[in-house]
Amino acid sequence: MNDKNQKYKPARNSEQKEAKAVPSDTFNLTYTRWLKYILLGGIIIVTFWCYHYSLKNEFTNWDDERFISQNIFIKSFSAANLKMILFHDVTGDYYNPLTMISYAVNYHFSGLAPGAYYLTNIIIHILNSCLVFFLTLMLLKAMEENVYGSFKWKEWLALFCSLAYAIHPMHVESVSWIAERKDVLYAFFYFLGLIAYVKYIAKGKSTLFSTRNSYFLVIGFYLLSLLSKPMAVVFPFSLLAIDVLLKRDKTTSVKKIILEKLPFIIIAILSAIVTYHLQKLSGAIQEQQTYNFFQRFLFASYGFYMYILKAIIPIPQSSYYPYPDGDLPVIFYVSPLIALLVAVIPLYLSYRSSENNFRIVLFGLGFYFFNMIMVSQIIGSGPTMMAERYTYVCYFGVFFPVTCFIYKILQPQIPKGVLKSSTLIQSPFRGLGLTGKITAGVASIYLLCFASLCYERTLVWHNSETLWADVVKEYPHRVIKAYNNLGNYYFTHADLDKAYDNYKEAIDLKTGDPQVYCNMGSLLGAKKQYKLSLEYYTAALKIDSNDGLTYLDRAITYSAMGRYDLAIADYRRSSRLNPYSESLLSNIAYTYLNAHQFDSAIGYYNRVIQINPSDPWYYHYCGVAEFDKGSIKPAMDDFIQNLRIAPHDSECMFYLSIVYNRINDYNSAYRYAQMAQNAQYPVPDGYTGLLKAKLNIK
Repeated sequence: MNDKNQKYKPARNSEQKEAKAVPSDTFNLTYTRWLKYILLGGIIIVTFWCYHYSLKNEFTNWDDERFISQNIFIKSFSAANLKMILFHDVTGDYYNPLTMISYAVNYHFSGLAPGAYYLTNIIIHILNSCLVFFLTLMLLKAMEENVYGSFKWKEWLALFCSLAYAIHPMHVESVSWIAERKDVLYAFFYFLGLIAYVKYIAKGKSTLFSTRNSYFLVIGFYLLSLLSKPMAVVFPFSLLAIDVLLKRDKTTSVKKIILEKLPFIIIAILSAIVTYHLQKLSGAIQEQQTYNFFQRFLFASYGFYMYILKAIIPIPQSSYYPYPDGDLPVIFYVSPLIALLVAVIPLYLSYRSSENNFRIVLFGLGFYFFNMIMVSQIIGSGPTMMAERYTYVCYFGVFFPVTCFIYKILQPQIPKGVLKSSTLIQSPFRGLGLTGKITAGVASIYLLCFASLCYERTLVWHNSETLWADVVKEYPHRVIKAYNNLGNYYFTHADLDKAYDNYKEAIDLKTGDPQVYCNMGSLLGAKKQYKLSLEYYTAALKIDSNDGLTYLDRAITYSAMGRYDLAIADYRRSSRLNPYSESLLSNIAYTYLNAHQFDSAIGYYNRVIQINPSDPWYYHYCGVAEFDKGSIKPAMDDFIQNLRIAPHDSECMFYLSIVYNRINDYNSAYRYAQMAQNAQYPVPDGYTGLLKAKLNIK
């Protein structure tokens, strides 16, 4: 009995141990699997909270009008519009058809409701943040396979890297500015391409032909990224940076690695040539006579280390960083040395430390540099010396190495068995020593600061007034564009005095922008100071005689003066320079209507209706022109369509009553007259009395 018990008990204990081991392993596997999705959920919630105020924001007058409200090609999915989007640069700066199609989809479902456009930007940004999470996880796993050691907290490290990317305040410009949809969209395909490349390396072991589908998937994502924004041109260099990180030079010949990149490099060269040409035509690239090569090299050096500094301390911020006035400050002359030290010191220290550390730093600096080079001022990319949107992709080259080195600080203090915790909500940092707790605490505080600054920054982008007032606050009496666009905001909101003050400030800054003089001319025209208004238009045309907007605005002023012949002449000049402007066509049509040239007015209104069939006023005025011409049935059709789109248009109700009265349909005429009266339209008593008499109504 005892012998049996003695034999039985060890067997029983062994079985019990095995029985316990299975659930423990199963739990750990389940924990790891679910932890990933729990952390992703946290990324989504935190990122949305930081950006949720943007859903209340308005369109701004910084390119949003050009890309959305005045972009005729996104307002219908006609064959002609799709052809223009797919095969032409419809925005006047560079070719980005996928971005334009995304705007067209927004417009199709939500018209000009800005909240839908902001929501789309936020969703794409959240997806990008999730992609950064997966990319970080994949790189850490691949590094483990390449003798970097074990990363025990991969999911938590990926969380830190992803959140640093998702809620960094320098990225607000790309997300909370509708016109920068191209940033978040190109990054989406860019990160997908990087993920596909890491998978390709792991699957193919560097053998190109055995993983043909994976390889072409990387090329496909690269092309989609380029079609969203040409800044993706540097993608092949990011692939080389990944090669360095994952030690492909030790398993694959350099020749094969280069040949592997050849299709990407050919595509990049072609894209860069086209982009440079289009930007030069649009004036987006600074001409060399403005700043010589040496000065632009100084600006590029300054930007190189300032962007890195702002990755760590992102204050102060501005939507517009102007070039320095007058002689360059000393800081710019020492900037090449500072930039060199910022790059060389980490490389030297990491090289002395270990090969693995050196590769991590080299990857980060390479990824950052290559994704910043196309917008450095060596080439020139606009009127600003720096722009926060340029950091949207390149900051991954900062956050990933920082994440790796945070882990290296924590690694010696990781308690054994910490991942076998019996609860999912228990902190993974339980049991850390003082150094580990300080490191984890500082990282957490950093993320909390980023979240607060990110949210505050979204408030700046609320509308054009808050946006440009913030620039003026940061750079008073320096940024002409800020004063000009503030003037535009106040002008459109009928605050003419504030508009005048801001235009005057812009002109006093000795602007060479003809649009500032043109805007002042339009303002004075609205004040009926026509003589002075024409003087400002003349000043604008002296600067640029081919500015179609100046001819358009002067034509509107001539029309208000009743000088329709001069207005029409200016409209024709503007039309030759900008033939696809909806605003131009509608103003031409209105001028022809006032000039009683009804056939021309009808023709232009029909053209503008084809461009934007959802604007009720186009049908309204086209109906007026047709009625005055004597075309009663077409006028009736246009007024009815007007009411379908704007059912509460009381003036249109009254016009329809007149049309029905003209064709002796007195019942309909009286019904619409009553509808107009009920909608508070001042219908003449004599008119309703006449209709009552015809209907024998007492």
